[in-house]
Amino acid sequence: MTIETSTLPPADPEVLGKAIETLRLYCGVVLLSFAKYEQGLREVIARNFVARGMSCTESIFIVWKNGSEQDAWILHRALLDRLLHLHYLGETNEFSEFEEYSFLSMYEARHQLLSDPDMKNKLPPSLKEFQKSNRAKYHEIAQKESRWQRPKAETIAKKMDLGFLYRFGYDYASTHVHPMATDGEADFRRLISPPHGFVPPDTTVVRNSVLIQSMLVQEALNVSRLRWRNILYDFLNHIRVFVGSGDPQFHATFHRIAQIWPDSELCEPTASEGTSENASGHPSI
Repeated sequence: MTIETSTLPPADPEVLGKAIETLRLYCGVVLLSFAKYEQGLREVIARNFVARGMSCTESIFIVWKNGSEQDAWILHRALLDRLLHLHYLGETNEFSEFEEYSFLSMYEARHQLLSDPDMKNKLPPSLKEFQKSNRAKYHEIAQKESRWQRPKAETIAKKMDLGFLYRFGYDYASTHVHPMATDGEADFRRLISPPHGFVPPDTTVVRNSVLIQSMLVQEALNVSRLRWRNILYDFLNHIRVFVGSGDPQFHATFHRIAQIWPDSELCEPTASEGTSENASGHPSI
């Protein structure tokens, strides 16, 4: 008996949902490996980007399935932005500067809230105490001459030779962030139609988001100083094939990962001489 395989991009919401669930389980395995062997700030930021990206991908699928394609594109823009940020951090090794920038930005946002006369009596005392406990650190960092700046998405995408992702992902999704004259047409038709008459939007934004999340995970593996098993990269390659052709091979690859883990580790804390490298040139085992 022969089994026919699809050569078309997946369009069935149930099939896409199962793929995203498998990707979530895969990310969970990667995150647990990060948690066991993380060596410093670089690994912490990389793992957090993977976790936030996976949550964003799940949210994209949920809002898309409910018929809000525009909101899905807005979230897709945020997901792509994380990929570009992580690549930039890996290239520049500015993880410490990024952490300081994030701390300053959050402190200043809380300060503005606490300083507002209309809000100061409506905020919990715990927030004021938390702000006070961070005051010394804030002043220490704020005294530095330079302050980290966010990279421009278009610039980083071009350096990654992924200008098309910026044009047809980030830039296109940006058209849905601010109000447009045609906004609400699809929502209007969906809200006045009977439930059985609803047709899910085109799957492009969901498929593209699975692709971006797979790239984000690979970027995290590459920027970390851990050595990862080749099978983790195989899964990422196979789920990208699925996005384009519907080939479900990635499910079998994840099954193999589940068979060897946690009895066998999926990464090692340090690299040694004579290691092999994956397609991106990153040491792997």
